[in-house]
Amino acid sequence: MSTNDNNGNDGEKRTPKLNERILSSLSKRTVAAHPWHDLEIGPEAPKVFNVVVEITKGSKVKYELDKKTGMIKVDRILYSSVVYPHNYGFIPRTLCEDNDPLDVLVLMQEPVLPGCFLRARAIGLMPMIDQVMYMLHL
Repeated sequence: MSTNDNNGNDGEKRTPKLNERILSSLSKRTVAAHPWHDLEIGPEAPKVFNVVVEITKGSKVKYELDKKTGMIKVDRILYSSVVYPHNYGFIPRTLCEDNDPLDVLVLMQEPVLPGCFLRARAIGLMPMIDQVMYMLHL
């Protein structure tokens, strides 16, 4: 295909300049995937399922999923000597009595960054009461 770039140059199709490409990409509306609603639980569930990591193994920072935006936000900092012993997260597309997704403690050797997802399988169940739910039951 032959084009003319108004400078008398016949030849290849004109490639937009970098600033045109940047402006074009900024004008396109994009929506980020929501890790709770948009990520599948996994084709092999309930045997093997996806887990979104919220808190990294060894961290003193408690992160939490912001339900509205789907971003992982800082909830609080642990100022004691306590750290999270394992990666902690949730199973997408699940809902528990506390209106949060099902919590998961991922037992593995390596820390995983918040917001990443991985495949896991259940080896047990540990009933827990959320601090807010505990206060409501008093």
